[in-house]
Amino acid sequence: MSIKRVSIEADQTLEGALRAGSKSAGVVICHPHPLYGGDMHNNVVGAMEEGFSQQGYTTLIFNFRGVGGSRGEYDEGEGEVRDAFAASEYLRQHLDPAGRIICAGYSFGAWVISRAALQVQGLEGLFLVSYPFLIYKGEHLKAFSKKIYFIGGTYDDIAPLDDLLAFYKRLEITDKYLKVIPTTHFYGGKEEEITDFIKESVEPAPRP
Repeated sequence: MSIKRVSIEADQTLEGALRAGSKSAGVVICHPHPLYGGDMHNNVVGAMEEGFSQQGYTTLIFNFRGVGGSRGEYDEGEGEVRDAFAASEYLRQHLDPAGRIICAGYSFGAWVISRAALQVQGLEGLFLVSYPFLIYKGEHLKAFSKKIYFIGGTYDDIAPLDDLLAFYKRLEITDKYLKVIPTTHFYGGKEEEITDFIKESVEPAPRP
């Protein structure tokens, strides 16, 4: 599958990388907090991208405003939500009209993409790694009727597992999935478990 560098036009110009796969399904993936070194080359972002690519999805990773080659500056999540929505619209242009989209993110990126996904047409589901419930409330997630996949780390002190488990228990949807990995917030050496969970739980993209 070919990978190409792309420019995404939001209210800032963002850099990204598109890996072509099925035109029937795609995923946009958001990186962790820009002020703490997060970018699209993060190990968890890469693990998600690899898993979805192996499932046949067209994948799009990108840098939020002010990160890497993306223009602008950090906007406390508000501009980043616009970035994520613009990325999903860019991805849509590379899918069939009825193509389905999964919105994925890690930590700060999970919070951002879950907010942007409220506006995404053709949303198939959310894939959220270490959603930081301790910092960002997740009540808006209860508005989703689509599939939601969660990954949490047992030793995560930034996005504590207990917060995730409590929210997951209260979440009143049928299509919810949870993977607990024995790791800290940073998933060092556990990337393959993220990729494997995607391959085990996410339906492959339809073949042409």
